[in-house]
Amino acid sequence: MPARGLYTEAARLQRLNWLRSMTRSALDSLQHTRLDADKLTGNIEGLVGTVEIPVGVAGPLLFCGTNVQGEVYAPMATTEGALVSSATRGALAATMAGGVSTRAALQAMTRAPVFAFSRLAGAGRFASAILQHLGDLRTIIRQVSHHAALISIEPVVLGRTVHLRFRYTTGDAAGQNMTTACTWHACQWILQQPHLVADEELESFIIEGNTSGDKKASAQAVAEGRGIRVAADCLLPAGVVQRVLRTTPDELVTGYQHITAGAVHSGVLGSNANTANIVAAIFTATGQDIACVHESSVGQFILERTRDGIYASMTLPGLALGTVGGGTHLPTQHELLKAMGCTGRGSAVRLAEIIVGFALALDLSTVSAAVAGHFADAHERLGRNRPPRRNSTEQRLGIPSPLTADKPQPVPVLRPASEAGP
Repeated sequence: MPARGLYTEAARLQRLNWLRSMTRSALDSLQHTRLDADKLTGNIEGLVGTVEIPVGVAGPLLFCGTNVQGEVYAPMATTEGALVSSATRGALAATMAGGVSTRAALQAMTRAPVFAFSRLAGAGRFASAILQHLGDLRTIIRQVSHHAALISIEPVVLGRTVHLRFRYTTGDAAGQNMTTACTWHACQWILQQPHLVADEELESFIIEGNTSGDKKASAQAVAEGRGIRVAADCLLPAGVVQRVLRTTPDELVTGYQHITAGAVHSGVLGSNANTANIVAAIFTATGQDIACVHESSVGQFILERTRDGIYASMTLPGLALGTVGGGTHLPTQHELLKAMGCTGRGSAVRLAEIIVGFALALDLSTVSAAVAGHFADAHERLGRNRPPRRNSTEQRLGIPSPLTADKPQPVPVLRPASEAGP
């Protein structure tokens, strides 16, 4: 590939022309890009162009959270029709019911190197001794990064190997690269300590032994969290369920129970309708590491019948996200983060609460559509290449049509049954 390692517009075009000659394709859509090639060091290699993804706006959703309050609109980058409309419908229901409560419980990013010894005895001695040097390792890590803080180290002995699970806090950064660098330097110090790793005992060392859960859904991450653990809940009166979600509390909870039973039977981690849609759409719009959607979209959706309606909650145990680093500095991604108030100190937990709130809204809408028999119809209307139609219920509730979304719409008001018209 020509111009290897060069981050200039001329180098990009040179590579693009080379790719055209290699593939015998015109690739006209890659000719122009609004991104500055010289600002993409650390984000991409062999740059030839960019891919444009549609961004829709869902909401508003009313938040009563620890780190976010008030109405929020969420940008979603997706090519799946019906996603934004469904999230907006769920957000409308939750907002009419008083909003969602959200709370980010903890943040932890892990990296897990593996040390292979000749025999179990050497592995056992190493695992016992390493915990005595936690202070030394914290000193080394502070010299590598001012943002990463080592919380703990957990040695896991598997035969003659020891997996060291380093757990960090990483501020407003997702921290995968940060923790990799910190762990690497910590391990270099370990390898220089003969009382920890004698040459005749240690056979090999690898920076990641695949027990951290990086970019993989795992039961360990569900239980312990990797990234930001965050939850949301709301109470929906029966009237809101009927008018906005077009089902009844009993039907909704019964359908949820069937879906949960199916998840248990098939061995799904967690149980939800489609949290991956929200995580992927907001991750893409805000410059996150999209590969982390796999681990970040594991979620536990819960519905319970109450005397007056339903209780709903969503827990995402490991959102691997940040508001600094990665692609968050790119112009559009940064603007969308700023529009949600997710820039500056402490903004990563705010973004996590926004994502879990909209994940709850989407699952409410999706499960409602499924149990009411509207799921396929919605995708027929909005998810295929045909003009969307509005049904009479949407018109009566004042839910905006995609064709008139730019026009001011009346806010539906839930009236007592005695005042409601026919």
